[in-house]
Amino acid sequence: MRRALVAGAFALVILATQGIEAVAPRPVVVTMEADRFEITGEGNSLTGLRRAPVPYSSVTDVAAAVRQPRPVAAALRLVRAAPPQVIDYVWCVTEEGQLVVGRQVRTLDVPSGQYVFTEGDIKRAYPALEATIPWTWIVSMSLGREIALTLEVRAMTPRWPVRAVVVAPSVTP
Repeated sequence: MRRALVAGAFALVILATQGIEAVAPRPVVVTMEADRFEITGEGNSLTGLRRAPVPYSSVTDVAAAVRQPRPVAAALRLVRAAPPQVIDYVWCVTEEGQLVVGRQVRTLDVPSGQYVFTEGDIKRAYPALEATIPWTWIVSMSLGREIALTLEVRAMTPRWPVRAVVVAPSVTP
């Protein structure tokens, strides 16, 4: 009886593993155009402007803007598959040369099928790299669990106030 149970359990394990196939992760796709870029991977997508406006020059202004439920003019938009969210990022460059990244998060409201404002905050502030003119910053983001994303952000003018930046993405899957 015991042998029959062990043999039956072994047969079930073999049958269960027969249908399991290794699924290769989908590749990361980077699309670069003259004015924008798009990076997709793990069901998520980041779209950004290569020459992005910097509408804010103080932390107070960017913090107030992203906390409002109305959408901001985003330089980057991250669309997440799980949980279903749209995250808009905006730039601010302070007089001291800090790149402040503000974000607005919208989450899918399943009954209405609409993305609704859930939060707005300052994601992070980045100091400029030393001895670089115009100012240059390295911004780290995550596109997915296994996809690290780095943005090189460079001011388009050598002095403050900075009104636009050039963004160059690179991905490490």
